[in-house]
Amino acid sequence: MVKINVCGYPRSGNVWISRLLGDALDLSVVGIKGGRDSLAAEGKGRRGKGYVKQAHLWPGESGHLRVNLEKHKDCIFLLMVRDPRDVAVSAMHYWQWTIDEALDKMIDGPGPLELPPWSVFVESWLEQHVPILRYEDFHQDAKKELKRVLEHLELEPQRDLEEVVNRQSFTVKRAELERRGNRYPFGRVAQLKHMREGKVGEWKDVFSPEQVGRTRVWRRQLKKLGY
Repeated sequence: MVKINVCGYPRSGNVWISRLLGDALDLSVVGIKGGRDSLAAEGKGRRGKGYVKQAHLWPGESGHLRVNLEKHKDCIFLLMVRDPRDVAVSAMHYWQWTIDEALDKMIDGPGPLELPPWSVFVESWLEQHVPILRYEDFHQDAKKELKRVLEHLELEPQRDLEEVVNRQSFTVKRAELERRGNRYPFGRVAQLKHMREGKVGEWKDVFSPEQVGRTRVWRRQLKKLGY
């Protein structure tokens, strides 16, 4: 049985990547409780044995959204990352914060969903040496990255990757949600709110010089992640 956990900071592309993996492997996509408690949830009737779980988990013995990796050795954990400056812009729109409020939460905490600051969350996963998936790489060539991840995990795709990528693309998926969004978890309005634009580098058009300066606290993590 394949048990994949896609873990990442909110607004980092976790839903998209979870759906890509679930579609490619013919596995259902579930939330932290194993059901439709995630915007990503879909494919309940898929034939594959196992699941792709989308959850904002981070390593730890106990506490809010913590997961003890020693107790889940039968699971595959993946870290989904996105440039935190774009994460801040996405969070600003999604939760209707100002950009300074989004930066306050991501730099000082508590962050979205009462998570720790972005740097703490990411460092906790980097220490575990789990596979890292970058939003920007998938944005540039989703098929190439999806193939790379599956090969790294030694998992065979069960569906044509070209078709999977097209089906889960922003344009096609958004059109699907426009038509049938109420069949998805939390309904059409929530699903469409989640899929705003998905741009890369949007922060450059939003941040003031002062706000750019504030993000220098992330230099260490940005360098580690290749930004």
